[in-house]
This record gives sequence, C-alpha cells and structure tokens, in this order.
Amino acid sequence: MWGILLLLLTGYAELADVGTGSTAQSILLGRLLSLSYGVGAALTLDEFALWLNLDAAAYWSRQGRESIDAVVLFGAALAMGTWGAPLFRRKH
Repeated sequence: MWGILLLLLTGYAELADVGTGSTAQSILLGRLLSLSYGVGAALTLDEFALWLNLDAAAYWSRQGRESIDAVVLFGAALAMGTWGAPLFRRKH
C-alpha cells in the first residue's frame, strides 16, 4: 500500500511540475521526488505476488516467486533502456 501511495504522490507532484526549475530548492525537490519514486516502485514490485493472487500467504508460498520474477523483468527492462539506448539512436 505504501508503494502505491508513494507512486501516486510522486506522479501528482510531477504533473504539478514540482522540482522542474533551476533553483537549488527545485533541484533538491526533484532529487527527493526521484528517490521517493524509486522507493515506491521497489515497494510496489516487492508486493506484486500479493496483488496478483490476493492472498496474504502468497508471499511465503511458491507463488511468491512471482514477485522475484517481476523484479527481474523490471530490472531487465531498465538495463535494456540504459545500456541499449545507443542501439536505438539513428545515425545519419
């Protein structure tokens, strides 16, 4: 629940253009928003098996593996976006 709340709050703050200026305070707010988004995403992915199965025991059962799979897939997507970005650039 806390992960979803953090994601919602950081999404709202981004829509409100919080932390997008060039002042020191705005840069600090932008960095804090980035950090809170990362924490919210980590908490959300950690509880993925509970959401998928709607069973509190899913976390400690074989179905809990789904949370690990979701984290691995998310990490793979981040890695492709980070290291694969030069491959997607068009050269003229």
